[in-house]
Amino acid sequence: MDILKSTLGTSSQLMSSLKWITAVGALVLVTIFSLFLGQVNIPFQDVLRIVEEQIFPFSNAYPRSGAYWVIVVELREPEILGAMVIGSTLAVGGAVIQSVFRNPITEPYIIGISSGAALGAVVVLDFGITILGIYSLQIIAFTFSVATVMVVYLGAFRKGRVPLTYLLLTGIAVSLFISSFVAYLIFTNLKLQNMVWMWLMGSLAQITWTELVIAFAINWLTIFIVALYWKELDSLQLGEEYASSVGINVERTKLMLILLVTLSTSICVSISGLIGFVGLVIPHVSRIIYGGSNRVTIPAAMVIGGIFLILCEDIANIAITQEVLPIGIVTGVIGAPFFLYLLSRMAGGGYAT
Repeated sequence: MDILKSTLGTSSQLMSSLKWITAVGALVLVTIFSLFLGQVNIPFQDVLRIVEEQIFPFSNAYPRSGAYWVIVVELREPEILGAMVIGSTLAVGGAVIQSVFRNPITEPYIIGISSGAALGAVVVLDFGITILGIYSLQIIAFTFSVATVMVVYLGAFRKGRVPLTYLLLTGIAVSLFISSFVAYLIFTNLKLQNMVWMWLMGSLAQITWTELVIAFAINWLTIFIVALYWKELDSLQLGEEYASSVGINVERTKLMLILLVTLSTSICVSISGLIGFVGLVIPHVSRIIYGGSNRVTIPAAMVIGGIFLILCEDIANIAITQEVLPIGIVTGVIGAPFFLYLLSRMAGGGYAT
């Protein structure tokens, strides 16, 4: 019996290791493959020489003034790495929010992050605000997003605590109110309709290395901190009373986790616009493949979220000739059917089990 248990344990560990190796390998392969995709067909050898020049900057493997260099280094690479960072952040944020709310159909946007950022972006475009230079839209969208979440949190505060039901309903109400105001601003200014379209549907086409470095540093730091809270998140999934009974300060933990998700997700939304379904669907995929504990769900969501959004960006780049689709359209087309599939699994009890 002991030998059988040992064999089964070893087999389980081997399978888990293979899953992680496969996921990380897929992320590396997708990242490399994406360098060769785009509206402009760049020869395979040119892309390799450009990458070689970046790795060995004194090799003179490729001239840095050429058009292909600009396309690969200044356009494709920021988009690919931006998709990796933003996909990872939204997926981890979704896993955290679903654990905190104990609700499988929640995502970071539910607490007002997206609606606040949308309002900030529309205000900048409508009134032509440039006080913060070329990053006025990103900074103001980020500020509005964080402010909206704070309004939602304080609005749900009741007798020294924040009941999850109040927080969820307050977030929905505030989001709907702000979305109505955003719609009014767009309706009364026809010029905004074209300017705001790509931003509201999500796009990585304009992301820069400066924005990417900031997002990379802050967001992956928040993901690391969130990962340290996996035990608290697992306890919260079993209910606030249980979490309190095992010595967790529930309100302080909820506030810390919500602040971390708000910070990282707001940065993503401010530079890429509204990209839906990543934070909703990817955590479920991670749990199906790796199990329900946040010890594995969070790193798995980080990897799978990056893979998913890179692939969606590839599809957005090549789906239509001489046009780049907003990436939010692609995530919606792929995410909505999968989410309906998950709902059918939940209704049948398969996924819940």
